[in-house]
Amino acid sequence: MIQHKKMLELVNHLHTAVEACIDKNDLKTLLVDLVEFTRMHFSTEEQLMKKYDFPGFAKHHQEHRMLLKHLGYLVTAVSNGEYPTFYSDYDVSTDWALLHITDFDISLGAFLNSKNVY
Repeated sequence: MIQHKKMLELVNHLHTAVEACIDKNDLKTLLVDLVEFTRMHFSTEEQLMKKYDFPGFAKHHQEHRMLLKHLGYLVTAVSNGEYPTFYSDYDVSTDWALLHITDFDISLGAFLNSKNVY
């Protein structure tokens, strides 16, 4: 899915920015961009799950809420002047995208494909 590629690009860009210790305001902008894109992506997934009556909707939706909550925490932390270290707070921001895609979205994709949605 094109959205997954874009999400991973945003996450990788964030990772590079954190390692380069960019300005906190620029970091906040990257985080906000990631949050906004992630919200749009999750909304797209949830609309498809509802439309095609995906049996794993509740669990998948809960995962979306948890991930968005964590990303919101990171935006708030940076907004408050904190600069979280990559390998503590940001590790989740990197790993969640890959884990979400492999643990949740692959099964959703297979389900949608079975409904002739590609």
